[in-house]
Amino acid sequence: MNSHQALTIRADAEQSADLVRLTLTVDLPPGVHLEPHQPTEPYLIPTVLEVDGLRDVKVDYPTPTVKDLGWQDITLTVLEGTLQFVVTGRAHAGLECISGTLHYQPCVGGACLPPRTTRWQSPVSGTTAYSVLHALAAQPNPDSASEPERRSARETA
Repeated sequence: MNSHQALTIRADAEQSADLVRLTLTVDLPPGVHLEPHQPTEPYLIPTVLEVDGLRDVKVDYPTPTVKDLGWQDITLTVLEGTLQFVVTGRAHAGLECISGTLHYQPCVGGACLPPRTTRWQSPVSGTTAYSVLHALAAQPNPDSASEPERRSARETA
């Protein structure tokens, strides 16, 4: 995968009284997939969306597609292309900004990169769009690295 490939995140949040509705749209580059929130196999890392500052949060995750990746004897469910996460929750009146974290593991073909964590935010009653270049290019989630990988990262920093 080339370092110029990026996933793009768009967040659009609205509030009516204490009910907040957020649509988080994630565009994946061609050839990149993520594991769904409920992966096919227990060893696969799920995609998880966390939202800060809301109560009674409900996340509707994108529907995965069934795919034969050609490198295993099993068929997997994956997330590809444009993904929409729809979140509803309750907040105090006058909430100005909503934020959260997307945890995921990008994969290209049969090779999966280290898990990633990407922060996002959006004004309520507005849209924020940005590209996350580092998410697919270089920065693994430090919590997922083994001790030798963490030691190597510290030595090169």
